[in-house]
Amino acid sequence: MEKTYELTLESDMKEVRRVQAFIKNIADENHFETLFIHDITLIITEATNNAVLHGNKLDKSKHAHLICKVEGDDLFVAVRDEGAGFNPDTLPDPLAEENLLKPSGRGVFLIRQMASDVKYDFSPAGTTVSFRIPIVR
Repeated sequence: MEKTYELTLESDMKEVRRVQAFIKNIADENHFETLFIHDITLIITEATNNAVLHGNKLDKSKHAHLICKVEGDDLFVAVRDEGAGFNPDTLPDPLAEENLLKPSGRGVFLIRQMASDVKYDFSPAGTTVSFRIPIVR
């Protein structure tokens, strides 16, 4: 059985708090394991933070769009912003010694480490990061 969940957020960091309740609802409906809920909350929140802060640059006229689809034993996630985009391959390595103590710069790294099939799609309408996570129940 396939279920799709959608959430649209204003470009305000306070709005990102809604992601946790959104994920909890999905987790409860689909009987996700507790540690799995923690992991997906972390990386989906990171992707949403990036959309609001870096993609939309906190422009309140822009939105972040989150789609989660439960399909069999996989959770498919897509987060879209309305910003200009970036090159994920040019980001500093968060494991490099000079970056270890920086308070930010780990979101894309965490997504790549914890999810599969990570893709970035760039269009004039914005940037979408999508990824797959095997569900743990």
